[in-house]
Amino acid sequence: MQITAHIAQVLCSALAWPADRRVQIEAALTTPPNLALGDCAFPCFQLAKELRTAPNRIAQGLAEKIQPDRLIASAMAEGPYLNLFLNRRNALGQVLGEIRESPSTWGRTDLGQGQMLVLDFSAPNIAKPFHFGHLRSTNIGADLARIFAFQGWEVLRKNYLGDWGTQFGFVIYAWQKWGDEQALEARAIDYLVELYIRANRESEQDPSVREQARSLFLRLEQGDAEIRALWARFRALSLEGFTRTYTRLGVSFDSYDGESAINDKVQPVIERFLKAGVAKESLGAIVVEVSDVLGRDIAPCMLQKSDGASTYAARDCAEAIDRWERYQFGANLYVVSRQEDHFAQVFAALGKLAVAEQWPVNWPARCENISFGYVRGMSTRKGEAVWLEAVLDEARDRAARFRVQRAETGMRGAASLAAGEADTVSEAVGQSSEQLALSAGIGMTDLSFDWDAVLQFEGNTGPYLQYAHARMSGIFRKAAEVGLDMADEPGDLAALGADEEWLLVQKLRGYSVAVRRAAEQREPFEIAHYLYELASVFNAFYNRHVVLDVAEPVRSRARLSLVKATQQVLRSGLQLLGIRALEQM
Repeated sequence: MQITAHIAQVLCSALAWPADRRVQIEAALTTPPNLALGDCAFPCFQLAKELRTAPNRIAQGLAEKIQPDRLIASAMAEGPYLNLFLNRRNALGQVLGEIRESPSTWGRTDLGQGQMLVLDFSAPNIAKPFHFGHLRSTNIGADLARIFAFQGWEVLRKNYLGDWGTQFGFVIYAWQKWGDEQALEARAIDYLVELYIRANRESEQDPSVREQARSLFLRLEQGDAEIRALWARFRALSLEGFTRTYTRLGVSFDSYDGESAINDKVQPVIERFLKAGVAKESLGAIVVEVSDVLGRDIAPCMLQKSDGASTYAARDCAEAIDRWERYQFGANLYVVSRQEDHFAQVFAALGKLAVAEQWPVNWPARCENISFGYVRGMSTRKGEAVWLEAVLDEARDRAARFRVQRAETGMRGAASLAAGEADTVSEAVGQSSEQLALSAGIGMTDLSFDWDAVLQFEGNTGPYLQYAHARMSGIFRKAAEVGLDMADEPGDLAALGADEEWLLVQKLRGYSVAVRRAAEQREPFEIAHYLYELASVFNAFYNRHVVLDVAEPVRSRARLSLVKATQQVLRSGLQLLGIRALEQM
């Protein structure tokens, strides 16, 4: 059992709580600001209301009940906090031993208990290339998929392609008016977006173009053979381009079913809403009032426009129902930026239908929108987008130049790599720089596109973490050269006693908490933040102590064990963030 779980179990017993409340305690445990205050702290504020007792008295009562054991040396109350001191020798041995025995699963929990989690992310629009803004949803979604799987969920990665809607009316309008077969064959998706931009620009001067585009989309919905054939061709060409980009990013999906896949299910769902008395006609449109459910003034959820065309909301309702019927999910998450009102309307409308039709499971309550800010300064419609392929190429090239500069200036750790390997490393370093730049602080903070801000290689960045991992690999290569390789033996851990060594073990112990917090808060950057702190604590240890000392082989091998455990946790965290752990840079 991990130390955090052991502490939570002891506190559960002291509070006379059932074992299933252990997770609550684990989530509340913190690390004191300095070693004099202990190795672990439990804030008692949250118990005051439940126990009807002042937090400081709760802390004092717990301190009196907790008896020393193999891992807990002592407990003391400090105001509203219960501070715990660990048996360093035993705790250190347990942490390093558990990491050594299960390097790929250290920090994993079974919070998901094998339930299905449907994760909807990326979702680019057909007939448009990836612009840089799409990468934020793609990165966040792929990170969350890995994090939830690590937490015991069965994750279904769904790319709900934007392959239906009025934008196809614009593309088809432009194709019929200006289409060039040779250009389409030669440049496919790039040419399609040029047509889309051209049609939108014309619509700004001539409003009738928009109406013609809407008419073409209505024909598509009605099954017009000519229009359907064009749509199918444009979809296939687009998906080919998307697949190449996803392969480069190392991202995969279990389903590419887009809006078109549920087209024949939309009208029956609208009729269900009407039959149940949940939807009504309003000015020729069909809507569901949701302000009463949401408790705020918000527009109704429109299912059908006055011209008879279905809406995004109707298609999302139909798709969610289909999703439940297929997967019986425990959670259904949509990683989509700045559409809080849209999803609030959809989930509220489905909740009303659940009540009206007396569904046995209120699964709309399991649906959630994970929103985040836009990447500003880009518009496909206006032709202002920065294409993702260009960003990835620039990231790779900048990383290559950065590596050359490090080598030329003789920076510590600069490796000499063969040409092919250097290209691979540059690609990995470049991708890590933009991945963390975009995943940071999901929230609602908008990002303004800036090459230098996105592609940073110094400070708290992906390359910084990759370099920390490469540095540790370098230590092991050097150990082999001087005859201090570990040969799978941990060494005598009793030789570890410095505060910097213990602080590093403490930070390793917090990995599972960081992963759990990332899942609960739907915030992958929690793991990145943890890894930055881990790398910082490691560097403090490395700069203060000699790891390899042939005159001290016992201590050297013990410290190598500590470095190995740190590297394994760092690698695990990088993998959860989709970042390649490099052996050399």
